[in-house]
Amino acid sequence: MHKTVFVWDDAYLDYSFPGDHPFKSLRESRARKYMEERGFFHHMDIRRPDPADESILLTAHSREYVDFVKAKSEEGEGLLDYGDTPAFRGVFESAVARVMGSVTGIRLLAQGYDHAVNIGGGLHHAQRGTASGFCVFNDVAIAAKEGEKYFTRIAIVDVDGHHGDGTQALLYEDPNVLKISLHMYHRGFFPGSGEINEIGSGKGKGYTVNVPLPPGTADDAYIYAFDSIVLPLLDRYQPEAIIIQEGGDSHFDDPLVELKLSTRGYLSIIERIHKFSHKGSGKILLLGGGGYNYDATARVWTVSVAELVGINQLEVESLHDCCFTSSSTFVMEKVKEVVEGVKKVHGI
Repeated sequence: MHKTVFVWDDAYLDYSFPGDHPFKSLRESRARKYMEERGFFHHMDIRRPDPADESILLTAHSREYVDFVKAKSEEGEGLLDYGDTPAFRGVFESAVARVMGSVTGIRLLAQGYDHAVNIGGGLHHAQRGTASGFCVFNDVAIAAKEGEKYFTRIAIVDVDGHHGDGTQALLYEDPNVLKISLHMYHRGFFPGSGEINEIGSGKGKGYTVNVPLPPGTADDAYIYAFDSIVLPLLDRYQPEAIIIQEGGDSHFDDPLVELKLSTRGYLSIIERIHKFSHKGSGKILLLGGGGYNYDATARVWTVSVAELVGINQLEVESLHDCCFTSSSTFVMEKVKEVVEGVKKVHGI
């Protein structure tokens, strides 16, 4: 049995945008409820995040931006970006709590845990000087930078339906972090980045990998892309720790994204990363991310945590979708073209 820790703070639930905004913390509360009902916490430890450390934010964000968020949090109104990330009273504190959850997770891996889980993390759009895409602070990049204190090579595998543009930008020149993002990509779709030829710069050239997938990519084509690109790159890089950003919005029932993963497809990805990791250190930090069908996202996270903890999937069978999903012939051919393009650029 591998040693797993679940990092949780009730303050995560305060990070929930008001009104009809699609980002709600119901995802996290429902996932935890599913885990509690099935006895997960008999098999893993629960830890609160380390005390808030404002200076940790400065590893990714500017002082001016941190102060701006703090001020808007006190005001309780306005925008933190150019349109879709509103301020509300207490947003600073709740965002910092989620960052500290991810930072604590990577620290706990260094202290001896095999796996750490922070479903409150995965806010991968935030940039150095602005919020973006419902993300106030980029805990993914901050956790990776913290992890560099303990691990020589870190890999980030981002399977959110949207490109992890903030994580990419903040770590674009960093050769100590391999950044792989599989995401939906087409003209006009947020955030508009994540093309194959975005590969990093300076010493980080070649350490950013983008797999832009067409709408309609289902389990079969997604797993084909994963097996063709991600596993060979992980094997070549040999990371000492892997951070997984598991946004639930690649699910076929998500209202904002047109990918077609099922819970079984997500689980297949987590199983592959898990198996690979235990060829080496076995260190995995599992984060949340997007997901706007709240129940589907909670189910995705629950079955994934079951895999890491070693709970038989029969125990969570009621949370699974009925079956794997299939791509059309047209979509499968498009995915194969993307795969060949990525393999050419990265010498796979």
